[in-house]
Amino acid sequence: MNNTGHSSRDRILQRLRASKPPFEDAPPRPAQYLPVTRLDEDADLVARFRAEVERLSGQVHLPPTALDAMNTVLGIVGEDKAVMGWESLPLPGLKDVLAAHGIQIVIPHARGDQRRAELQKAEPIRVGITGADAAFATTGTLALITNDQQGRLPSLLPPVHVALLRRDRLFPRIEDWLASEGRAAMSASASIALITGPSRTGDIEMQTILGVHGPGVVHVIILP
Repeated sequence: MNNTGHSSRDRILQRLRASKPPFEDAPPRPAQYLPVTRLDEDADLVARFRAEVERLSGQVHLPPTALDAMNTVLGIVGEDKAVMGWESLPLPGLKDVLAAHGIQIVIPHARGDQRRAELQKAEPIRVGITGADAAFATTGTLALITNDQQGRLPSLLPPVHVALLRRDRLFPRIEDWLASEGRAAMSASASIALITGPSRTGDIEMQTILGVHGPGVVHVIILP
C-alpha cells in the first residue's frame, strides 16, 4: 500500500480504465444475447434440473415436507458424527435435528496461522452441507457465493456434498440469474463456485473419473 492508499491492484485497474480502447470501430455490445441452452417455454424447471443433474451422476431428492428433507439429510450422513457446513442453512431446524442425533456441524475458518490446523481437523469429515444461492435448470448447475457465512470448503473438501436448494432459487438458465440479480451478487462476493454434478476428470487415458478434484457424490435436496 502506498502513501495515497491505493493498492497495486487499484493502480493497474486505473491504468486499464484510462487506456485507449483497442478497437474503436467495434460494434456496440448487444442488449440481449441468444441463450446458449434451449428450454421450452412451458418446461418444468424442476424436472429439467433433475434430469440434467442425474445425467451427470448426481442425485436429486424431492422431499414433500421439511421433516422429510431433514430425514433425507440424516440418511445421507448415516453413522457419521460430524459434518462440515455453512453457518446459515436454508432448512430451519436442521442443526437442532443433527445435534439431537449426536452429529456435530464443523464450520471451518481456514485462515491465517490456523489454516493448517483447521484443514487437518476438517479432512476426515465425509459430508459437507451447504445451501445454494441459485441453480440453473438447463445445465443442472448450482451457484454458491462465498461470504463470511458461506465458506467454500464444505462444497469442495468432503467427498460427499449435500446442497439444500430452495425452489425459488431455481432459474431457467444462468443468463436469467445474471440478468435479474447475479451480477450484483457476484460483485459483492470474493468468489463464486459453479458446480455441475460431481467433480470429474478425463485426463488419464480419457477415462472419466469422479471425485478427483472435489466431491465425487453430489446430492441436491430441493426443499418443499
